[in-house]
Amino acid sequence: MKAICKPISWISLLLIIIPPFLYFSNTIGEDLLKSLLAVGTLVWFVTASLWMWNSE
Repeated sequence: MKAICKPISWISLLLIIIPPFLYFSNTIGEDLLKSLLAVGTLVWFVTASLWMWNSE
């Protein structure tokens, strides 16, 4: 499970970091920015909490 969740959480973190730069360069609109940030945040919280959970 960790092997799957870890890369997904890193990709979703990029989904949170990159869109603001695209918005400030007028590449994407505000609606798309908000959608990408919402999805990236939700996916990151779910996947990061799964692989960071210390079950040992």
